[in-house]
Amino acid sequence: MKTIKSPEGVALLMENLWLRHKTGMKQRPCNVFMVELPPLTEEELAETRQKTQDDAYPDDDPEVVYGAWI
Repeated sequence: MKTIKSPEGVALLMENLWLRHKTGMKQRPCNVFMVELPPLTEEELAETRQKTQDDAYPDDDPEVVYGAWI
């Protein structure tokens, strides 16, 4: 499995896949890649934690859960 470590590498991969598709070329047999993402910043971690806490107790309104009153 190939590893991609930069945003530029992901962009090049997507461009290559798209151009092969548009020109009708066969895709390479092994299109499995590992993308190493950079670690989250403190701000991103705080935002993720806040969203997780906000969603910890979902609204139990039957209309929201089932789409209509039952």
